[in-house]
Amino acid sequence: MRTLLSVHVVSRLLLLVWIWASLLAHAQQPPTAPGRLVDLGGRKLHLNCTGSGSPAVIAESGSGAFSIDWALVQPEVAKFTRFCSYDRAGYAWSDPGPARDSVEQTVDDLHLLLKTADIRPPYVLIGASLGGLYIRAYQRRYPSQVAGLVFNEATTERSLSFPIKGSNKLITDISAQEIHDLFLPLLRDPPPTPALPNTVEAPFDRLPREDQVAWLWAIRRFIAGADAAQSLIAVESWRAEFLALQLQGQEHNHPLRGVPLVVLVRTQDADQDYREQAAQLAALSTSGRLVLAENSGHEIHLYRPDLVIRAIHEMVAAARNQSPQRVH
Repeated sequence: MRTLLSVHVVSRLLLLVWIWASLLAHAQQPPTAPGRLVDLGGRKLHLNCTGSGSPAVIAESGSGAFSIDWALVQPEVAKFTRFCSYDRAGYAWSDPGPARDSVEQTVDDLHLLLKTADIRPPYVLIGASLGGLYIRAYQRRYPSQVAGLVFNEATTERSLSFPIKGSNKLITDISAQEIHDLFLPLLRDPPPTPALPNTVEAPFDRLPREDQVAWLWAIRRFIAGADAAQSLIAVESWRAEFLALQLQGQEHNHPLRGVPLVVLVRTQDADQDYREQAAQLAALSTSGRLVLAENSGHEIHLYRPDLVIRAIHEMVAAARNQSPQRVH
């Protein structure tokens, strides 16, 4: 019995070694991109649309996250409407742009991408983490195109802070000069590229194996392409957008007041302040709702794809003036 158990354990270890060796080998070169590359006039963005129907659901990923992160959500949503995931400039299969992750470039790129690919509004936008800021920015600029919003662990102005003069300050409380001073040492003496990951950590190990291969390649490419100057531009743009959203919030008739939206927030490692931030985001709309994702970490679309799918279905049904099955 001991011999059989030993052989079994060794066999499993060899299998795991082979799997990770295969992942690492594939991580050195681009896997085949699902979907297509769309030319925006000199550079291309990766777009993957499946399913059919209106409104189209457009997924905006977080920082250091990719279109393939939606692999557990996209096939199910595609059963009842069109679902489009894409990679921002400099992410995965998409060509770099002037500045990675800036609000202006992200919104302009997405607007042009949808127009060029003939994906017509209205849209239900879903934003994960930092993607929550981008979909708010898109709705602020093109409100008539947005039929509903799903915030998936969305970054808010109260959840983003930076160390300034010995204390953490919210992004809306710091000046442009303070941001510049924070980045100045990195601009003068750029740090070495951190070690690139060789394995797929949780919760990304929940992705299908072929997507794990693509994820490992994409995250290594993302880390290797880090640039302090571009990060400075991005952070400055986040600050400007959050300030603009704060001013928008002071308007008597808030632009989000009648827009259907769902805010998903994790329960694991989330304190009361974090939940209050999510509740305030949901309260921007008279039909906004807060949903607690039990047994979920930050990437709710990987921990609890069922909740994300149901939230999207609710927004799609509302846009179609149907009676949705509400997510709980």
